[in-house]
Amino acid sequence: MTTVFREYIVDGYNLLHKLFPEKQRNTLQEKRKKTETMLLGFQRSARTKVTVVYDGQHTRGVFRDTGALNRIFTSPGYSADDWIVDYLKSLGSKAQLFTIVSSDRFICRHATANGASYMLSENFIDTYLCGTKSHERNDDTVVNRKKYSNNQLTQKEVDHWLELFSKTKE
Repeated sequence: MTTVFREYIVDGYNLLHKLFPEKQRNTLQEKRKKTETMLLGFQRSARTKVTVVYDGQHTRGVFRDTGALNRIFTSPGYSADDWIVDYLKSLGSKAQLFTIVSSDRFICRHATANGASYMLSENFIDTYLCGTKSHERNDDTVVNRKKYSNNQLTQKEVDHWLELFSKTKE
């Protein structure tokens, strides 16, 4: 029996601008690198494939990088939105295996119409990248932020766990 994995297609600049407000001094290239580092962390932890699509208005043609993170820069005059919609249409019934990450309602409507799931960029950030509204990210803790807590257990909780596992306190 083969296991089917969900793939994610990310509206690159839509996510980037939600992560890094305009007032931050980083260059677009620095923001893109940080965004991609976070997406790589998600890709590894979720054991899924992620494709990030950018508007390629400053490129000479379609640029596709299929390294650890699949990156696509569209050709000039062809937006990331258009690429995502056209790609979804080309998938047919396989579109149901994809989740589109974008806050663009146009893309979200097309995702639903083609049988794919969608997740708003803000929800994706909070659920998978950081679990916090703060846009200052520490790349080392992105993957495990929700997994671990700094809150200590109460004595009642410790007693409960000890009873559950039939251990005695030392």
